[in-house]
Amino acid sequence: MTLKVKFYSLFRINLKSAGTEYKLNSKITIAELIKKLDQDYDNYFTQKLLEEDRSISPGAIILVNGKNIIHLDKLETEITNKDTVTLFPPSAGG
Repeated sequence: MTLKVKFYSLFRINLKSAGTEYKLNSKITIAELIKKLDQDYDNYFTQKLLEEDRSISPGAIILVNGKNIIHLDKLETEITNKDTVTLFPPSAGG
């Protein structure tokens, strides 16, 4: 099994990808996943998902198996190979 990471909205458009997968050796946190994604995507995800104080940016949505991490353990939410993480960037419009 693998950890599935799905990109939506501007992530999908800007990265020209619907997502990626990782084979994990053990549990990691969402914060660690963002670091891993940054290594593969030139620090893109920290810039888009996190504030300077390392909190989740207003409007950013991070789901683990369909549940918003705001209602779990936020960036310390643990994930494994059986999970699906869905990422939505903050958006604005009118």
